[in-house]
Amino acid sequence: MMNLLIIRDRICSFYQKRERFFIFLIRFLYMMILYFSFKELFGYNEDIYRISFILGVSFVCAFIPSGVISLIAFLIAFVDLLSLSMEAAVVWLAFVAVVYLLYLRLVPGKSYIVLITMALLMKLPCCVPLLVAMLVGPVGIVPVICGIVLYYYSVHAHELQSFLTASTDESSVQPITFIIDSLIRNQEMLMFIVVFSVVIMVTYMIYRSSIHYSWVIAIVSGMVLMILGLLAGSVLLEDELGISVILFGSMISCAVALVVQFFKCVVDYSRVEIVQFEDDDYYYYVKAVPKVTVSAKNINVKKINTREIRQE
Repeated sequence: MMNLLIIRDRICSFYQKRERFFIFLIRFLYMMILYFSFKELFGYNEDIYRISFILGVSFVCAFIPSGVISLIAFLIAFVDLLSLSMEAAVVWLAFVAVVYLLYLRLVPGKSYIVLITMALLMKLPCCVPLLVAMLVGPVGIVPVICGIVLYYYSVHAHELQSFLTASTDESSVQPITFIIDSLIRNQEMLMFIVVFSVVIMVTYMIYRSSIHYSWVIAIVSGMVLMILGLLAGSVLLEDELGISVILFGSMISCAVALVVQFFKCVVDYSRVEIVQFEDDDYYYYVKAVPKVTVSAKNINVKKINTREIRQE
């Protein structure tokens, strides 16, 4: 354990010394990940997914704030949907505008949760509620729900493409009605919304409690609750989501959450202190748990050549 703490402190020190460079790199990679995720989620306009265009946009996004990066990502998806249908693109833009006006404008800095939720739902959906509960809290439920809705929007957009391709009379297919009705009838989307919201709330409440090892208990409890919720939903909906996918994804998500928590903070419960004090209005009981900080000792070994000393 001591060696792991030393490695963690070295990594954190290395990051702090080069923080500006890593911020640029993180923004660059963040936009790259979003771009390739959109290519898989949508992918109707091949021109905007050329590697040179992707690298250029990602490089520019490395030097601008994260909120502007999210806006650019939403606009890229809008331009992509224009190649499918004008109505589908307008519905996308309208939904994003409503989310921004009703939530993101009042709680700034949370738009990245929407986009990351969309990206992770393709490969590792179980990571979303655990990380949001740890790093953001209940305020992250709304952007998670928005990310889930937009992800299934992309799923139904592909179904719309199939209908438009197969239909001889394009006027018989109304894109707006098709997508909205598909979202309303999508019970799998509703299952993810309910399960993720419950997992975020339960995990957050345990995570913020004062019991010993509350962080570990919260992560494991959230994983178990998520497994049970997704399994129950899959059985009720007769969904194709298999048991092995749920179990494997949940365990990976639990491991990722534990690693994130390890780098975020580690405490020593063997040195817990209870402090009591009072003022004119209240009497306070404070539980203090010290953080564990370990730094490797710098030992300089100087080699003395005894032969040279004798010659002198």
